[in-house]
Amino acid sequence: MNKVLLSALLTLSFSGFASAHGAHVHGVAEMDVAIEGKKLVITLESPADNLLGFEHTPKNDAEKTKLKAVSEQLQNADNLFTIDAAAQCKAAAPKIQMPDFSKKGHSDIDAEYHFECAATPSSIALPLWKNFAGFKKITVNLANANGQKQIKLKSGQVLNLK
Repeated sequence: MNKVLLSALLTLSFSGFASAHGAHVHGVAEMDVAIEGKKLVITLESPADNLLGFEHTPKNDAEKTKLKAVSEQLQNADNLFTIDAAAQCKAAAPKIQMPDFSKKGHSDIDAEYHFECAATPSSIALPLWKNFAGFKKITVNLANANGQKQIKLKSGQVLNLK
C-alpha cells in the first residue's frame, strides 16, 4: 500500500485536489475514495449540470430554488452515499464548493466528505444516481489497504471497496 498516496488523499486540501482532475464532461463525474484505518474520505467533482441541470447564474425563481435545494442536499452525505451499515460510519460536516458563475462557460460543484467508521466499509451504494439524474458515469479513484485502482461506474452501480 502506498501510505504516502493514501495519506495525501486523506489530508489534501479540497480545492487544490479537486481542481487537479479530469476534463469537464456533462453526465460524467469523478470521485476519490480513500480509506485508512477508521477514516474514510470521499471527494466528488462534478459538472454543475449533473446536479442542477444548468451551469449559469440562475435566471429565474425555479433555478434559484434548484440551486438552494441542491446546496442543501449536498450537506447531507446520505443523499449521495450509503456506506454499508456494518461499518457504522459517522459523517463529519462536509465541505461543499458551489459554483459562483462569475466565469462564463462551464461550472463545477466539488464536495468532500469525511467519515469515522467502526470497521472498514466493504461497499458504498450511491443514492446520487436516483437523487441527481444527471449522473451517467462516475470514475472512482480508490485507495485502501488493498492498493489503488480506478473503477468506472455506470448509473445504478454500487462501489465495491474490496
